[in-house]
Amino acid sequence: MRFQLLFFALLALAALVLAVPVDETALQDETANDSVVDLDSTTFASSIEKGTWWVKFFSPYCPHCKAIAPIWSQAADELAEDAKVNDFHFADVDCIAHGDLCDKNAISAYPTFILYRDGKLIEKYPVSSSKTLAGLKSYALQNFKSSASASSGGAQSDGTTKNSEYSKEGPAAVKAAAVDKDDQAKVTAEIPPTPATGDVADDGEDDGDTSPTAASASGTAEKTDEQKAADLAAEAAAIPVPTPGSVPNPNGVSIPLTLTSFNKLVSSTRDGYFIKFYAPWCGHCQAMEPAWIELARQMQGKLNIAEVNCEEEKRLCKDARLAGYPSLMFFVGSDRVEYDGLRGVGDLVAFANKAVNAHVRSVDAAEFEEIGKTEEVIFLYFYDDTTTKEDFDALDRVALPLIGHAPIYTTSSSILASRFRVTTFPRLVAISDGRPSYYTALSPKDMRDHLKVLAWMKTVWLPILPELSASNSHEIMKGRLVVLAILDKSNEAEFERSKKELKTTATEWIDYRVGAEKAERQNQRELKEMKIEEANDKGDEKALKEAQNMHIVLSPRKEVGFAWVDGLFWERWLKKTYGIDVRESGQRVIINDEDNKMYYDQTVDGSVITPTSKTTILDTLRAIIDSNSKIKPKSTTSKFVNFMNATKSLVHGYPFALLSFIVGVMLTVAFWFKGKIRRSSRGLSTVGHGIPTSVGGKFD
Repeated sequence: MRFQLLFFALLALAALVLAVPVDETALQDETANDSVVDLDSTTFASSIEKGTWWVKFFSPYCPHCKAIAPIWSQAADELAEDAKVNDFHFADVDCIAHGDLCDKNAISAYPTFILYRDGKLIEKYPVSSSKTLAGLKSYALQNFKSSASASSGGAQSDGTTKNSEYSKEGPAAVKAAAVDKDDQAKVTAEIPPTPATGDVADDGEDDGDTSPTAASASGTAEKTDEQKAADLAAEAAAIPVPTPGSVPNPNGVSIPLTLTSFNKLVSSTRDGYFIKFYAPWCGHCQAMEPAWIELARQMQGKLNIAEVNCEEEKRLCKDARLAGYPSLMFFVGSDRVEYDGLRGVGDLVAFANKAVNAHVRSVDAAEFEEIGKTEEVIFLYFYDDTTTKEDFDALDRVALPLIGHAPIYTTSSSILASRFRVTTFPRLVAISDGRPSYYTALSPKDMRDHLKVLAWMKTVWLPILPELSASNSHEIMKGRLVVLAILDKSNEAEFERSKKELKTTATEWIDYRVGAEKAERQNQRELKEMKIEEANDKGDEKALKEAQNMHIVLSPRKEVGFAWVDGLFWERWLKKTYGIDVRESGQRVIINDEDNKMYYDQTVDGSVITPTSKTTILDTLRAIIDSNSKIKPKSTTSKFVNFMNATKSLVHGYPFALLSFIVGVMLTVAFWFKGKIRRSSRGLSTVGHGIPTSVGGKFD
């Protein structure tokens, strides 16, 4: 028995050991190449101060860097003894981890090889030079001789003069290091690496032993590896490093960001970056990856596209206060706006194009007319010579949050000022389908309070008849009745006619509401004046004071909005929520009450509501708002959800009544159980002390 327990214990221990995941980092450290020194910002300057140092600046994400890494390590290994004698060193610098160090050395592409001697930059390894094992070793051996020459006062160890190629290219290379980063990136992109030469074909087959020893002995495996690396390097030029102020997204790719590179490229500049925060295990992130790659391709030369792996950059993602994965945000410096729309290529590109133009520009009357033909809502900032820099700075801060909603322009046009009756400057106006709304600023401070300005903008940036989408559904539906038209875009003529009629209906409703509020305000004002006159006539000081302190308070009204939705694109949701299939029933209108999870799809007489019937829509809307409405609503949720919502409303509306009801029910149940227990006890007492009798049978 003890032997069996010991056996199973050892078996379990073995299983546990086998189940422990291998620490790849530790494994890499154990197999790390001692011939190549890893340098960072703290060790770089002191290390290269003495001797000759050939340094490879690389990015762990760069495919060309990955391809040449084993060849670089092998060259350092095979030359280790000679390098030690000649005080020659191979070194690596990770530019993602030590971006500041790479900036100081004017690194503009990956990988970049630079030769230093006694702390001074000698030259950059030419991009067109061979990246094969033989090419790297040959360059190093040449500089062994140069190193020996420098240490012996100029004489070569073999008795020859100093290497002519080095003396010719050295100054030019030093001068090239000071060239502008953008120019250097262009040069890098234009000069492809020279492919490796040799007569050994790469057939892709493994010949057996591929260890360094076997490769050195035969040369065949070595050449095969070289050819593979050369082929990878010949596919494209080294990936340029993005630099602040340069042409955005030069290669049409999404750039991986770390905390260091984020602070350098995004936070400390005013360059626009559309960034995806993701996790590798996230299914939604994986699903949208092709769309993100295509977005980066289409935004080449227009907008920087980047991504952050939140498994590796947890601090950066925590600082970004993400709500989930993937999170898409557009940054300009420390300002940002989150994209919460659909994640198809077309939707992402549309947002990105708007982000590219997310700046304030000035327009005249003619330009405004052209813009008005394509934009439903426009913000127009009127200014004159008295407008200050503080005013314009505040305006710039609201441009970013407007992306995807409405553009903003400045103007000093007297024609536009006269058209919209602007007489004081600066003045902010929202124009929706030609109808102006004015921002009320009681003092210059109100015009410079960008948060207050933005809060007002959010109340007016929706068009009169917006399209319902995933990004604006919450904004459109919450807190109001919404006349929602379910349209069929496949019939273009009918679709356009329905939209035009709906916009007319919405405009008429707005006019009706404005007129009703104006009439109510006028009635209250007249009532106040009448009370003041009566108090004066009676000489009643108290009544006069009360009348003068009367405030005009409009009666609360349910806010009403209008919108339309693509019945084909949102077919499943519409059928599930409202039971409407535009293919079968045709275009329809429902009036939705999102707060109460209800909707109305019929008129007072029970007929359906169509988008082209203005009178029917307005009459139905008035009937629903009427407290004595005879139109019965339908629910957008199940009966159970309705019960839970009703309970929730009861809790918030009548908490004490609900508590009393629950206590009453509990007491009733308690008394009922108590009575039942008493009756049961009496029955048991009778059975215990009396003589049992048989009913309808014999007793034994």
